[in-house]
Amino acid sequence: MMRVIQVPVGVSQSISIEMTQPGAVSSALGGSVTISCRTSQDVYTWSSNHNLAWYQQRDGETPKLLIYTAGTRVSGIPSRFTGSGSNSAFTLTISGVQAEDAAVYYCQSVHWPGSSQGGWKLLVRTGGDVRPTLTVLPPSSEELQQGKATLMCLANKGFPSDWSLSWKVDGSSSSSSSSSSWEQSRSPGVLEKDGRYSWSSTLRLPADQWRKVGSVTCEATQGSQTPVSETLRRDQCSQS
Repeated sequence: MMRVIQVPVGVSQSISIEMTQPGAVSSALGGSVTISCRTSQDVYTWSSNHNLAWYQQRDGETPKLLIYTAGTRVSGIPSRFTGSGSNSAFTLTISGVQAEDAAVYYCQSVHWPGSSQGGWKLLVRTGGDVRPTLTVLPPSSEELQQGKATLMCLANKGFPSDWSLSWKVDGSSSSSSSSSSWEQSRSPGVLEKDGRYSWSSTLRLPADQWRKVGSVTCEATQGSQTPVSETLRRDQCSQS
């Protein structure tokens, strides 16, 4: 399933232009979804062209223009994106939705005087919530010789992207450890072509403390989902 979640993006205008947005929309991967944009006043027109544009912004990227003058597709934009509408009511339709279409979509209108902008986040789902597969990697022998130990937890092919990763050392949460020299960090989720996410978390500690550890566990949690965990025993590592 796929859902569209409204995300307010902000308004820049010199007159009051109210933009309304749709409620939740759902579609299967490969289906069709329509995002509506309605302004409280007609948009500016010239030569019968309505000055309204649609933009797409994927995570970590700059906005990309998809459609201008309400229905003109920019060169190179796939034909599955179509825009239509006039006066104060416009739509962007995506037919045959692909995983890479997950993004924030902006509707930008120009009025005289003033302009208005609103945005909606499109979350593409290939199915229900998917539990990621976890892999825990031990520190390298080279790093241990330098007095440091870094463990990495790889979480692959999960959905949605808000699974939390945490560490347990010998059964206790690493965040509750009395050692201030332990550090945790997590990388941003990377959207794969199949619509699922992969990300990672690292746990850093001094090598002498790592040598006292019996086991470390990486755990992934998300809402009411059953947690996923993977445990690495230090005595199973070739270099401990």
